[in-house]
Amino acid sequence: MGRVLELDVYQAVVLTTGLMVLVFATLYVLYLLVRNKNVRYTEVYLSAEGEDVVSNPTPGVGGLYWAFIRQYARRVYRLLLDRVQTGSLADWFYFISSWLGVLVLLSIILSLLYLVARW
Repeated sequence: MGRVLELDVYQAVVLTTGLMVLVFATLYVLYLLVRNKNVRYTEVYLSAEGEDVVSNPTPGVGGLYWAFIRQYARRVYRLLLDRVQTGSLADWFYFISSWLGVLVLLSIILSLLYLVARW
């Protein structure tokens, strides 16, 4: 039969810590070898759209949407601009998570209504 390695607690901790450091060091070296060497530096531009949309000279669907919102729904646009577009990542997270909560709650209510109606 094979040999069994018997270790006390401290030797086991040192051995597993050393093995984890070795594995993570190996993974880090592999990451350094595989990562992209060409780093792209761009100016800081805060926008809800990506660079490909912003740099495009023709209006996209997103631009048409925001033009409609600005012209016909000024109050909603002001609300979005004042409350959501604060520049704080925490405010954005709270806004998105609140909408996610509303969607989850709505899906639970609709699922329960479906089950009750089907029963």
